[in-house]
Amino acid sequence: MENAQQLPFQQLLENNELGIIENPLQRVEEDDLDHDIYDFHEHYRLGSVVDVETLIHGAHLARDEEATSAEGILTEVEEHACERERTTRFWEESKELKVILLTCCVGSVVQGWAQGAIVGANTGWPAEFGLHVGHGNPGDPQSRTGDIWRFSATNAIVYFSASCLGAFLCDPMTEIFWGRQGALFVAATMTFAASIGQAFTHSWQALFACRILLVSKHVISESYIIQWFRTAGNLKR
Repeated sequence: MENAQQLPFQQLLENNELGIIENPLQRVEEDDLDHDIYDFHEHYRLGSVVDVETLIHGAHLARDEEATSAEGILTEVEEHACERERTTRFWEESKELKVILLTCCVGSVVQGWAQGAIVGANTGWPAEFGLHVGHGNPGDPQSRTGDIWRFSATNAIVYFSASCLGAFLCDPMTEIFWGRQGALFVAATMTFAASIGQAFTHSWQALFACRILLVSKHVISESYIIQWFRTAGNLKR
């Protein structure tokens, strides 16, 4: 396993039967890592935010936690924080972290609702909107190729639009317009409006439009909620 972990990155991409997830910091020499941290700390003027030595210790821990702990360079407070990271149970976590975890859980539930809301209605809405898709009988002479395409497109447009538009909408909405939290609020509002709107549509075109609005959920919430969750580790201390 140790030899496998030293394989060049390209070899891991082409032949990774062991499922190794490589730590990129392990390829950086300790002296180079320290130099990069000093430059990063100075460039972004983090003196009033975090001490440079604390930042260096964190980088060394991310590079190799066992070796860093064995070297004895960590302070007593940092050793205690690492121990808490490994042993703290969920109910002992901070209130803020538990709120974020609950928010992510609710987000997952809402995601399932938004994606699956149309599944049960698929047996009824095509006929209600005048589409002949031959439900239950692919050879139905009344089914129309155009209607089958409209039915399929209405179901698939959320995922198709997310993959096509996601890369172009995600960064502008968060970096230029609203920021991460504002973008999440906009995404939540659009998801809520689209989910409710689907129940009041009277044509496949309106249903199609509501489904497109659900793209915001995929583009923003699924891109940034997980990042928000990962940054919550700092709330454990």
